Amino acid sequence: MSMETEELTGTELRYFGKMMAAISHEIKNSLAIINENAGLMEDLSLMAKSGHQLDPQRVEALSGRVIKQVQRADTTVKKMNRLAHSVDDPVKEIDVAELLDFTMELGKKSAASLGVELRVTPPPSPVRINSNPFLLMNLLWEVMCYACTRVDGTPAISIAVARNAKGVELAFTPVNDAGQDGFSLDEAPFSGLVSCLNAEILNLADSRALVLTLPETV
Repeated sequence: MSMETEELTGTELRYFGKMMAAISHEIKNSLAIINENAGLMEDLSLMAKSGHQLDPQRVEALSGRVIKQVQRADTTVKKMNRLAHSVDDPVKEIDVAELLDFTMELGKKSAASLGVELRVTPPPSPVRINSNPFLLMNLLWEVMCYACTRVDGTPAISIAVARNAKGVELAFTPVNDAGQDGFSLDEAPFSGLVSCLNAEILNLADSRALVLTLPETV
């Protein structure tokens, strides 16, 4: 195994681990709320057995909270299932804007901790490419995190998705020029993913944009 492959595998594992940690945290929160309400329902049951009148509205409210959390956990498990199966096909047709939305949904807790709101401007019609779903999610996430650390107090980053001559481009704005400090995008943590997906990324200082270009086919 080459050093480049080892580094890429490490990047993939870190991304998968981070997303699974976020997902498991969501499931744990739902289970905690279900457990709390189950305890309250048990208390009501014991009170009813001892002769106290059962309040139907309170029982209904408690069962409603449990149902809500079961639905929330089910949605979370479906996200986990999609993430797990994203490695099934090395290359498949992908709706880029839809995958971007899913990637943001997966990492919304981590993104919120950065204090920057992400706003997507989708294309007029779906833009599809043939690529590796898991690696592309990984790359999109890494570029989003990179952009969020270079906003200098700007509360939001806009991500515009559009078709271009090579395939599709995603423009992240505003992003400050990292080149001022001699930083090269070749040194960024996502450089291996960019190479692996035959993508290109440019830091445009004049327009304060970070532009990721993805080919129609890997």
